[in-house]
Amino acid sequence: MTGKYSLDFVNKGKNFDMPNWSTEKHENALNNLVSYQKKNKLSDKEAEKEFKHFVIHETLKEIDKDVDLDDIRKMHPMDLIDLFNAVYNAGRKGIYAGNFRQKTPKSKK
Repeated sequence: MTGKYSLDFVNKGKNFDMPNWSTEKHENALNNLVSYQKKNKLSDKEAEKEFKHFVIHETLKEIDKDVDLDDIRKMHPMDLIDLFNAVYNAGRKGIYAGNFRQKTPKSKK
């Protein structure tokens, strides 16, 4: 058994590893969302609700080209949140050296 993640609508339910999120993927997801918004005449508020679906779709289609946005929309809300976080944080390393909060000197009074 390889891979940490599994969704019944991705690769016929086989486990998979999450590809890293990138600036390029983020921009692609936004561009696809804008096109979808214009095509379907969505308000900004409606499009904002779709953002997470497009972010997830951008990564899942890399794993399985047949993944459909509607499969993502039908997910349980908690699973959708977990999946969004997994996709969006994949490959994240952080920007701080060590634990900067512990190393920052306290202010003197």
